[in-house]
Amino acid sequence: MTLRGYVPITALMVGIAVCLLMGWQISIGLAFALIVTLITVSTMGIRVREQIEFGWQGVRQTKPVLLILFLVGLLIPLLMMGGTIPAIIYYGLSVVHVDYLMVIGFLLTSAVSYLLGTSVGTLSTIGLALMGIAHAAQVPLGMMAGALISGAMVGERFSPISSARLLVLSSLDGDERITRFSYPTGLVALGMCILMFFGLDLWMENATAGETIATNQQLLSQYFSISWIQLIPLMVLIGSFALRIKAIHALGLGVGMAGVMFFLTHQMEWGDFVHSMLYGYDLGSGTKLDELVHGGGMMSILKVLLLISLAGFMNGILDKANLLKPIVDRLLGQTKSNTSLVIKAVFLSLFVVIISCNQTIPILVIAATLRTRFEEWTGGQELLGRTMLDATLMMPVLVPWNGLAMVMSVTLGVPTLEILPYVWYPLLLPCLTVLFTLRSRGGKSTVPSSNPQHKQHAG
Repeated sequence: MTLRGYVPITALMVGIAVCLLMGWQISIGLAFALIVTLITVSTMGIRVREQIEFGWQGVRQTKPVLLILFLVGLLIPLLMMGGTIPAIIYYGLSVVHVDYLMVIGFLLTSAVSYLLGTSVGTLSTIGLALMGIAHAAQVPLGMMAGALISGAMVGERFSPISSARLLVLSSLDGDERITRFSYPTGLVALGMCILMFFGLDLWMENATAGETIATNQQLLSQYFSISWIQLIPLMVLIGSFALRIKAIHALGLGVGMAGVMFFLTHQMEWGDFVHSMLYGYDLGSGTKLDELVHGGGMMSILKVLLLISLAGFMNGILDKANLLKPIVDRLLGQTKSNTSLVIKAVFLSLFVVIISCNQTIPILVIAATLRTRFEEWTGGQELLGRTMLDATLMMPVLVPWNGLAMVMSVTLGVPTLEILPYVWYPLLLPCLTVLFTLRSRGGKSTVPSSNPQHKQHAG
């Protein structure tokens, strides 16, 4: 492995850093890194035509994320125009105690994501509704989005039907031993988040919330015909996810039902309809309701789609040119304790998440690269499983240009950098998995790691 293998990664990090400092679109930095990658890999004897084929394979791997984003871009303005989101906000303000909205939102999304097994499905249903309530109650949207994403990731971490969790277990040939071993860190982080969001609710208490809520409900009933019938698209969405229908198909059903509901109950000029679908819905009432009921549209999605496509293209080249795994191996180096191994695994997880574009690639890379290293230690399989559930699985939502973080940001309508300081569950877990390992006294394994009868837990 020569130094030129580090050139694409360095170009990526420099490009992203410059874009963040200058306020440019991150896609500019990715485009720069992609050009550097094409040139660098060409010096390794791989033709540009082959690299383009590798890149398209990488883009195809991001197809599910791209389709989900596309459908979310269609869904949100339809729910706005059809009155579903206004109805959710109106009824939600009547039943949800807004003084404790963040902790309630965290607990609700935790429960729903555990049942549905999908963070995206949770945020596009109950999460979207709670964001509307938060906006009406004048709760800071970045804080609220952080609470909702934290809750959604609880389901990703614990749900027996979470695809990401199942991928971690299957990549390690894991079983219930990893699940049981990983409970303590997840539950401690859950308890800490409940206390932290409850404390944030107390700190944010607003004496004028009741007056604001009453005003918003009056405006909603004035500009929309509020009825439980308008909740049907939301029921279809929740029911589809509950029946384990794939996210793409479930969102497609939601888009279809929202479209039917809109055309049956509203009349709008085709020009206005197309404009709303492209640029987002704008009520145009001249009241503060305009800030509450607006958003969506495909034009706001296109930048995100471009960014994910560029990231997928570059990742496809790095993967097929075998540039990523040797770098990870070298960065891992020698380890003298299971704690240092876990710390390196956490930072390597972040590194792979930064240079990839989705949640799947880091899981596969970290499992393939670190499994042998961890199995040298007593209870190493369980230790790696917990580390991946606490770090590799969680970190995609902490990287603004990762596909999962972008889907969540677009769905909730809040920039990722504004959400990041409050995504406490994914922030806490990597720290906790290191602290729990530090308390352990695991040593080098003297028996084959594949024999469970001789294994002891390491933390």
